[in-house]
Amino acid sequence: MKKLLLVVVLFTAVFTSCKKDCPVVTPVVPTYPIEGSWVGKYGNGATAPSLGYSMVVEAGGKIVVADGATINGSAIANGTYTMTGNVFKGTYTYTSSGLTFSFQANFNNAGKLESGTWGSGASVTGGGTWYMDRKN
Repeated sequence: MKKLLLVVVLFTAVFTSCKKDCPVVTPVVPTYPIEGSWVGKYGNGATAPSLGYSMVVEAGGKIVVADGATINGSAIANGTYTMTGNVFKGTYTYTSSGLTFSFQANFNNAGKLESGTWGSGASVTGGGTWYMDRKN
């Protein structure tokens, strides 16, 4: 009889401990602002991105760009950017050569700059494609 009573008590406890209105825990997805350190790759022409590319995006519309996987890359450039909706667009000039390039990409707040294109001078196309991931 004690075993039967124990089974009934356990059965009741299991089916009444959490009703259907218990809250469902939804994982929190981090959101990233555009400001921060970014690392990715770029490609020339129709070549898939495979060359290192890094960028520091600062508040107030300023950027520092470098060839290579770190901002301490061999060629450093300074420039400006704008955000219109999710489109990140900018222009930068290399300090050593004076060459200017422009770019644009789609930003998502999960820390990705995707479907990027770049070009010479003021053109955001014609040079190749690129992408980056936010690092901090």
